[in-house]
Amino acid sequence: MSYLSFNPGNKASEDANNNKGSVRRAFSKWLIDKYGGNYQSALKTQRSRKEASSLRASLSASPEDRGVKEPMVGIVGGGFAGLFSGLILQSLGIECEIFESTDRVGGRIDTWYSTEYNPKDKNNSALYGEVGGMRVPQFAPDMLPVQQLALSLNAVLKRNGLAEKAVKWRKFYYNSEVQRLRYNNMKEPIIAKYASLNSLNFGVKEGGDLPMVWVTEVNNKGQAPYLPINMILDKVNTPFIDAINKDFDEGFELLMKYDHYSMWGYLANEFTLGQLDEYYNPEMGAKSDNLPYGVISYLETLNVGTGMYSVSFVEMVLATYDWSGSKNPYDKSDPNVYMVTVDNGMQHFPDACRTVLDLELGVQPNDGIRAQVEIGMAKGVDGSQGYSPSNLTEDAQPPASVPPADPPKPEPAPPSGKKQRVFMNHKVVQVDHDTSLYNGHGGMKVTVENNGQTKEKQYPYVISTLPNGAYLSGQLKTNFFDKLSFSKARAIRECNYMPSFKAFITFKSQFWAKLGKRQGKGLGVAASDRPNRQIVYPSYGYDSEVGVLQIYCWAQDAERMGALSDEERVNECLKGIAYIYPEVDVYSEFVGYKPEVTTKTWFWDNHAGGGAFALFAPGQFKNLYPTLLTPEFDGCLNIAGECCSVHHGWIVGALDSAYNAVNNILKQAGATDKIKLMEEIWGKQSEPDAGV
Repeated sequence: MSYLSFNPGNKASEDANNNKGSVRRAFSKWLIDKYGGNYQSALKTQRSRKEASSLRASLSASPEDRGVKEPMVGIVGGGFAGLFSGLILQSLGIECEIFESTDRVGGRIDTWYSTEYNPKDKNNSALYGEVGGMRVPQFAPDMLPVQQLALSLNAVLKRNGLAEKAVKWRKFYYNSEVQRLRYNNMKEPIIAKYASLNSLNFGVKEGGDLPMVWVTEVNNKGQAPYLPINMILDKVNTPFIDAINKDFDEGFELLMKYDHYSMWGYLANEFTLGQLDEYYNPEMGAKSDNLPYGVISYLETLNVGTGMYSVSFVEMVLATYDWSGSKNPYDKSDPNVYMVTVDNGMQHFPDACRTVLDLELGVQPNDGIRAQVEIGMAKGVDGSQGYSPSNLTEDAQPPASVPPADPPKPEPAPPSGKKQRVFMNHKVVQVDHDTSLYNGHGGMKVTVENNGQTKEKQYPYVISTLPNGAYLSGQLKTNFFDKLSFSKARAIRECNYMPSFKAFITFKSQFWAKLGKRQGKGLGVAASDRPNRQIVYPSYGYDSEVGVLQIYCWAQDAERMGALSDEERVNECLKGIAYIYPEVDVYSEFVGYKPEVTTKTWFWDNHAGGGAFALFAPGQFKNLYPTLLTPEFDGCLNIAGECCSVHHGWIVGALDSAYNAVNNILKQAGATDKIKLMEEIWGKQSEPDAGV
């Protein structure tokens, strides 16, 4: 669930992935070092309690051996943070239970399948779309744990005769030169190949509000032609990106000076025309002037969406590192963006997690180690790094410049019997701390509803992975949490989430592929200033006659679409598609409004708690991030989820937060052997305990 798509003239975003290190991970460490004093103090206090390590021996014992009914860890929520928490614990021999309130695992990874979808019929095999996360950068260093998880799951599934449930990656077509754009009543759409030198009708002479100096082509000798307005973000981002690439500490120190600004606030109050340097023209205004409203509005409209520049300036600068996609790290001259998606729908990924969790034995050390090597997280037998995962479809194979990996040979492991750890349609409605449990160690009492029945369970540790808005339980008289610390309660209340809207609309023919002349090669994303904002073209099903177009927008655009009825939302989407394709009778091509058959719209969703993904507001990296990571109730409660990560809106954010939560439990118990095993199987995925 990521948000930037079209960055005209933003060279900084194109160059960012050449950075040699993991900027997001370094940022997490830096934040804890600089602003995590209370976090580090809390961890030291929790881990120094005389009772803290009293359950060390019990962490790997079965419930029967311990003489109690419950496993060691209760997990609230069956999204990726909850599932990965469980998979790590399972791989360490630590028992857990996961409670999911719906009939589906995956949380905000959710594939819509038309009721007429049939994967074995080519004419109906393309009738699906991604309600939630839909793509993973293929080579970005921070994102590789997502692919490692999939390979590790596949190894378990294969030896248990469940290979048909394996996770396979196919290519996600991020962009193309022929994706369409149309703004401000342009007579006709334009393709991306020609967009960077087109004013898109934003100039005053074309009905817009920008002085023509901003949108008039400049041709300087020895320099590629450009529009001044399309060079602004390069000048905004480059000083910070260069500083971070040169020295992480100094670069972050510079960037965080502006953490109290939103992106809009920085552009309107800090950035001056003089900072445009060679792109400055006196007709724009005095060098000491800030950017005018219309210019900032243009940048927001084309690069994100209405209202999204209200988020943290730091958030937007860091997005230039990971949103331009995944460049080929083995060939700096390769300009292409590489992304992947799960073949036949992302829902297969969390379903595979659940299948493995409900086996007695899960991921083994050799599974995790091999997977790390296959995708370049670790060096191979020959001492070098490469990338050649075994679960790529033909279209997702890496370019020839990428060296193959040399993983160790698989080690035989026995098949496993079944053991239920994931409980569906089990809604947790209350979690309470009780200091008297487990001989003074303390623990958490968890109230669970299922089929109208309520039962209470207890655990030494709980990992709660719900989106922050979902902690409003809606229960009469009782709260989900009581007696949280002031800082944690505030962090949960204030952490900014971004609304999102998606729609899936079926058409009789894939007219977009025929007009784009890229059948089988993908079209990327079309964009406009209409309420629907983006059309995400499918990366699959080109041999089918019928096809599905996906509409995607965020922030205020999403809120306004979401306020309509379901059919009205579809009508707005159809108008937006017709605007992009004026030569097509879109309404005749539309199969017709039949919810869940030909159409699906999604806005927020009650299980997401009022927002699709976290995007911090000004000041929240400094003030809320360390607090969100801090365990509560003497370390018995950990909060996880992508908001508890610097990777907002990505699956890997959920994985990082889960890793951190399990790590907190193991460190509190002093289970150093389990920590070593976790790092061996899953790698060292995050460093939130910097300085502790």
